[in-house]
Amino acid sequence: MSKRADLLTLVRAVPIGRVTTFDVLAQKIGEPLALVQSLIAHLSEDEREFVPWHRVVAKGGAIGRGPHRDQQFARLVREGVQVLPAGIVHDMPRFLVTFDGAPQDTRKPVEPEPQPAAPLSRSRGMKSHR
Repeated sequence: MSKRADLLTLVRAVPIGRVTTFDVLAQKIGEPLALVQSLIAHLSEDEREFVPWHRVVAKGGAIGRGPHRDQQFARLVREGVQVLPAGIVHDMPRFLVTFDGAPQDTRKPVEPEPQPAAPLSRSRGMKSHR
């Protein structure tokens, strides 16, 4: 299979509501970053219908600045990806797919620590029942 076909197969493997980066794709198929960016940017209209190109963002989570920017923004938001108004995926580790088999977001959910019961206080007018 060609590197281009490998790239399109990887992009198709990005699940709904998740993103990957040009860097991840370039590393995975063993091609230069610039080539991967160019291949994604120059997909035909037919390919754009079948390949979820909008799920590919820059390393820091920024979406494209080209003619399809608004479409990419809208599609990601519709799929549940949190995109800031500036066009950057919020909480990138939560949405990132790296194709290495391990979940990218290794943070444990923050669970509230149990709070000790507050000592009973005497309000005015209450008498001690000892």
